[in-house]
Amino acid sequence: EFRPAPLTLERAAPSLPIEPGIVVRPILGKRLNMSFVYFEPRAVAPVHQHREEQMGTVLEGSLQFELAGETRTLRPGDVYVVPPDVPHGAVTGEEGCTVLDVFSPPREGLRELLERES
Repeated sequence: EFRPAPLTLERAAPSLPIEPGIVVRPILGKRLNMSFVYFEPRAVAPVHQHREEQMGTVLEGSLQFELAGETRTLRPGDVYVVPPDVPHGAVTGEEGCTVLDVFSPPREGLRELLERES
């Protein structure tokens, strides 16, 4: 059952490795989810696509973000918008990066990963 709740990230969101050097801490709601994503230096999120809409912002560090074949450097405060089924990926440099992603509806792949880990 979905109920309102204040959450502490460390207790509510497990650390899930999704690629070498990339860990995600997802919080899933009924109609959306948010995920803190931690990239080590020189980590690669391969180009991929999914049916969920995605928005995100860089909190710390920087990354090269590829969206629909175009690559840009994103830094703290920069925002990206990824429509459903649009290819995207990222690569970090020497400093690594932390981003906050939001998906609607909740990212099915994250839900499946959480179920496997529990």
